[in-house]
Amino acid sequence: MNTTTTLPMTVKVSQNSKLDALLVKLSPATPWGERQIAARKLGSMRDSRALPVLLSTLLTDPFWMVRTAIIQALEMINDPAAIPTLKEVAHNDKFQVVRSYAAKAIERI
Repeated sequence: MNTTTTLPMTVKVSQNSKLDALLVKLSPATPWGERQIAARKLGSMRDSRALPVLLSTLLTDPFWMVRTAIIQALEMINDPAAIPTLKEVAHNDKFQVVRSYAAKAIERI
């Protein structure tokens, strides 16, 4: 019986640990390819708790491929709270491909 009551807590902690580990990988100290992969994985988790870090990183990451992966993650999370930041990116990003991804994400969210 003790095992049954502890199992959901363990599963929950493990899911939070995975989320936290992926959020840490969005750090500028992480190589850009790993940041891109972390963003994709965060999107597939569809966990809106990742939203603040994804939005902040979207505005600051220097690599356009990471920013497009973040936009795709935001689209998968599908939280309307992302729209103001996506609008900013759609109008101001220096790369047309990133602006295009942001505009499409706004339509889909």
